[in-house]
Amino acid sequence: MYSIASPTQARSRKALERYLNVAAELLANDSFEETGISQIAQLAESSVGTFYRLLGDKDVLLYAVHERFVEQSRDAVDSVIAHLDGLPLTAQIEGFIEGVTRLFDGSEGLLRALIRRSSMDVQFRERFHQLNAYIGQAFCRIVLAHPQQIGHRHPQQAADLTAHMLLASLNYLTMVGTLGVTPRKVVPGELSHLVCNYLEVRRV
Repeated sequence: MYSIASPTQARSRKALERYLNVAAELLANDSFEETGISQIAQLAESSVGTFYRLLGDKDVLLYAVHERFVEQSRDAVDSVIAHLDGLPLTAQIEGFIEGVTRLFDGSEGLLRALIRRSSMDVQFRERFHQLNAYIGQAFCRIVLAHPQQIGHRHPQQAADLTAHMLLASLNYLTMVGTLGVTPRKVVPGELSHLVCNYLEVRRV
């Protein structure tokens, strides 16, 4: 079990943040594994002693980067939802998909590294499952808050299936970089169109 105590001193908190930023960049560039602790400390403008005091080893650093990414992603999803309030359901669906897609833009390298690690590490995998569940449940809440606009005869089942299909599509987009021949910039709109048709959303 990986664990990291939150530093009480401001200087230590800033040092930890620098370590997390350096590790995230190394992961994104696929160079984390071969980079030693002394070099990581140098890149973070810190010392090896501070690294061991704050983190202990690279596995804990990797877990801390993952934990921060999950927390930031949850906050970003909450922010997306907050900006959708009052919009028609079709606009909410498109806005949600666009927001979640944007969430992963620019983090593909980091995400790919973390996903690869999750295939070997149960704790990493569980945290990814939790994030996927959080995103999926948020989508379902949006859809099921408008039951009168859903034409599908099993709206709850349809919303859940759609959430899983969306997550699978976005994970594939992250790992591969494309969804077939569909240009990346139109993916959110096209996915929204598919979702609304499957749910049989009635426009009001």
